[in-house]
Amino acid sequence: MAELSDMGQLPANALVHFVIPAYNEEANVGLVVRRLRALYPDGCVVVVNDGSTDGTGARARDGGAQVVIDMPFNAGYGTALHTGLVWSARHEAKYTVTLDADGQHDPTQIEKLLSLMEAGADIALGSRFLPESVCYRVPAARRAASWLFARTVSLLAGKRFTDPTTGFQCLNRKALLLLVNLRDFPEKYPDADLILYSHLRGCRVEEAAVAMHADQTGDSMHGLWKSALYAPKMFVAMLAVFLNRFAH
Repeated sequence: MAELSDMGQLPANALVHFVIPAYNEEANVGLVVRRLRALYPDGCVVVVNDGSTDGTGARARDGGAQVVIDMPFNAGYGTALHTGLVWSARHEAKYTVTLDADGQHDPTQIEKLLSLMEAGADIALGSRFLPESVCYRVPAARRAASWLFARTVSLLAGKRFTDPTTGFQCLNRKALLLLVNLRDFPEKYPDADLILYSHLRGCRVEEAAVAMHADQTGDSMHGLWKSALYAPKMFVAMLAVFLNRFAH
């Protein structure tokens, strides 16, 4: 079972929870947590330490995370993310922001996502590829794959998306419960398939142009060999989500 560590009393009526899956991110997670605590002192920072073999959990606590969930082994990004979402749902967050522990997602940009939520969105996506976005130099192969996923999701959804693979997201309670209760939440790479699923299940999904930085670790979960397996699996998952809508 996962071990839960609470750092003192949680903020009263914390309406915004920040869920950060982390695996071997001791060099970056502390800074990410400190920046969130400085910008949102009334928010609740939840770090899911996914079986790290370094000091990720300790650095998250040092940074001021109110909750650190230590997984007993490396279960994969999807399982870690779902664990954090379940915690947030059980503690009645109004909004849940998901972001990476590697410094790629800039906490100063969260306000743009929250603004979309206040305007009626159920899910707000931080996009690297809108005209107003400020983004690091995405490798050509990865950018091409992102473009192809975006075109596929847009076609199946009947709505234009530019960056459905972003992990920088904000969910309201409706969207949060939809994903938490999903029977087959992806264990490894929840991605464009969940955006499509949420849209087809009646969630209003909007995008905001954000500034995004390069992965500080240089170890993308979508590296060359991982991408070779990831891409076909994601296309199959998106097609299954689309076809499943006709089964109900």
